[in-house]
Amino acid sequence: MSIDACIAHAIHSDLDIIEALPEVEAVPVEELEAYVERFVLNVQESMYNVITDRGEKYIRSHDAAGLCATCLEAGVGLPPHMLLKMCQTILQLTELDARFILDTDGGKSLYYVKIGLTA
Repeated sequence: MSIDACIAHAIHSDLDIIEALPEVEAVPVEELEAYVERFVLNVQESMYNVITDRGEKYIRSHDAAGLCATCLEAGVGLPPHMLLKMCQTILQLTELDARFILDTDGGKSLYYVKIGLTA
């Protein structure tokens, strides 16, 4: 799975907007979607840049804490425990050979996953 896809999945599954962006409660409703979308895109871009520039050694060694510390040091503005969970998800997903197929009508994502089993 590509780093971009891993990051997007981690954001989707582990990012708590209210916790990461508490001021969102004061944003007018008509501005809310654009405000949150901008935040999510900035987080995704920041994480992608950090991981591609300085994260390869952490990906190869499966070091989620090191990847998290590197992201925090680079200014990814998320609570550390949330960012650590996202880094753990990213590392888990980098081990998968998966391909996105489609989003279902129910809002779920369908992936083709190749898994090797040993006895």
